[in-house]
Amino acid sequence: MIDIHCHILPNIDDGSDSLENSFEMLKLADENGIDVVIATPHFLHYSQLYEFVEDRDEKAKQLNRISSENGCRVVVACGAEVFLDSRVFTADNMDDLTINGSRYMLCEYTLKPFDRDKAIIYAEELIGRGYIPIIAHPERYVTFYNDPEIVNELHDMGCLFQVNASGLAGHGGEKMQDFSLELIKRGFARFVATDAHSPRSRNNKMLEKLAEFPEELSRVELEDLLSNNPLTILKKEKLPEVGVRYF
Repeated sequence: MIDIHCHILPNIDDGSDSLENSFEMLKLADENGIDVVIATPHFLHYSQLYEFVEDRDEKAKQLNRISSENGCRVVVACGAEVFLDSRVFTADNMDDLTINGSRYMLCEYTLKPFDRDKAIIYAEELIGRGYIPIIAHPERYVTFYNDPEIVNELHDMGCLFQVNASGLAGHGGEKMQDFSLELIKRGFARFVATDAHSPRSRNNKMLEKLAEFPEELSRVELEDLLSNNPLTILKKEKLPEVGVRYF
């Protein structure tokens, strides 16, 4: 498996708060069959893009060195979880924020209700620059619940979607689980990731979560969500198109 959304780097955002916890998350990834972890720290400060990338890359190198020295099979690659707001128009070259140097970029909106038209415009700005936004955890956005047709619009623009394993496992309640499943079954969500922040709460124990996924998901679907589609991203290839059922 490949985890394309994880806050594993120490002391860079609200994820791991120590190198020890980061290493614990590495070991959990190994134990849970995760071969590659994409470190996606929150990117919020557009005026500090270069400092962010330098800090992220150094900490990822440190984790990979520790992983190798301790016989851990997990490899850490780099990305970011880019917060989309009006500051996106002021950003310099954002290539270093993509997943493993691809054109795919993990993005998030505020969890508070937001203006759907502005959300469209922010994503459009990235697409205009040649990036492919992957909208993180759409099942967590109140605005998407209230007006799911925004998913149709973002998809038609070229956006992809990633749901969290915890939400799909029902840890956020039945409503979130149902919406997560619906996003997958309708063909919108192409990835499932941990969005892990620590080795304890909001952890990356993927096998435990996998056991709680809805039974409607087939083995083929799970392989695409957890392995095949993320691997396509890592290889910087085009994700195969699939049909969707619009909201």
